[in-house]
Amino acid sequence: MQQPPPQRFPRAVPHLNVHPQRSRLITQTFDFIPADTLFCRDGRPLAAGSSFGRGAYWPLPTVLHSALRTGLLRAADCTPERKQDGFIRRGQPTGAMGTDAFNWLHLHGPFPVRTDGPNDNGTLYLPTPRDLVPGKADGQRRPLEYLRVISNRTGVNNLPEMLQATVASFAPPSKAELPDWVAASFLTSYLSGGGLFAPERLALWDTDHRIGVALEDATHTAASGQLFAAEHLRLRKDVRLRFTASTRPSHKPADGREGDRDVRALRQSLLQLGGEQRFGLILDAPTLKLPRVDLTGSLVKCLLLTPAIFAHGWRPGWIGDDGKVLLRIKPEGFDKQAHRRSRREDAVNYDRDKHTGRSIAATLVAACLGKPLPVGGWELLHESESENGQRYVTGGGKPARLAVPAGSVFYFHCDSTEDARNLAQVLHDRCRSDFFGEKGLGLGVCGTWQHQSSTSPDVHANNNSQTTN
Repeated sequence: MQQPPPQRFPRAVPHLNVHPQRSRLITQTFDFIPADTLFCRDGRPLAAGSSFGRGAYWPLPTVLHSALRTGLLRAADCTPERKQDGFIRRGQPTGAMGTDAFNWLHLHGPFPVRTDGPNDNGTLYLPTPRDLVPGKADGQRRPLEYLRVISNRTGVNNLPEMLQATVASFAPPSKAELPDWVAASFLTSYLSGGGLFAPERLALWDTDHRIGVALEDATHTAASGQLFAAEHLRLRKDVRLRFTASTRPSHKPADGREGDRDVRALRQSLLQLGGEQRFGLILDAPTLKLPRVDLTGSLVKCLLLTPAIFAHGWRPGWIGDDGKVLLRIKPEGFDKQAHRRSRREDAVNYDRDKHTGRSIAATLVAACLGKPLPVGGWELLHESESENGQRYVTGGGKPARLAVPAGSVFYFHCDSTEDARNLAQVLHDRCRSDFFGEKGLGLGVCGTWQHQSSTSPDVHANNNSQTTN
């Protein structure tokens, strides 16, 4: 029987065993300062006359992760020339990979930071939550209103059955738009449920339009009558990209090819980022601190700061079909490798409650999501097969996937305050994307939504005013 071709994309990462405390990875913060413009497209396929030249997008975490790891591989002189078999499981390789060198690299970011002078640590900007809408203008200031989480009624929507509530707006219709990015201090007030006003829209970058001439593949000369337009991302003078990257983990065996290198080895050197051979400089930066609030009550919401690719489309793989959270609290002294081995070798007698600690009593009740974001890329080591059966490296596009965009919000109801705190500890400042979480996808922060629930006095007041009108 002919064997199926190896899968070209990774499997979903199971999130069944999570400890509430921080991992042993140590991270450091860096700034990336572009030398000129950046060209970063989304994952839409290239097509003449449609989306080819649209490169003025904020760089995805996967783009920066690939650039950093490529820089480390070049510095260590171990850049792979073709794919090799993946890790061996039960005597068989699991797919193919370029190399496992520097595969420990984890990333948070990048986020825009605006500085005011060389001695300023900068103001961190994060994606605007999608459950905020402009309210009625009050003089020169426009208050913002939170979307309300109201109980579902039979026959009024086609939401999945697991969702017990709908996220709805009671604000008057308005053409006002919110900025795409807000300061970290604004997000701190948002997570605690404080009153908010529409922030000033600051220009963090500009779209730089460029006209180019198409080239003939054979002669590398200009093609007659063929022009194209490209959009580049040009950051303002005082804006840079800030991110955190992990150092070498001490609990993993050393790899002789890597030496003692980590992202610190790339400081004061040029790094190519995105397409069109755009590059910039990496510098040390102040510690990147995400907003954090103390939670009270049993209602927790998780705001995505970076896009996430989930196993079930809009629904994370760590949410069951009934909406229950599948994340668990890892017991003290837990041996992850031994657990995975026992689960794999003795699947019949495997008891999740016995081997993975206590569960978190929490349920997903509602979600406020943006439009899907296509995520793809270019695979340099992609191989093609000739007519005589020989394989050779040609490069090719990575599979395009639809991601839940940054700014999306998930609402959870927990059975107790302790469960709410446990849930926040395993979601806050962690990348919970089912795919490419190590590359920075699915980074979230947690807050409360007590002020948005159907039991909140504000919700009843808004409901009554809408009924009266």
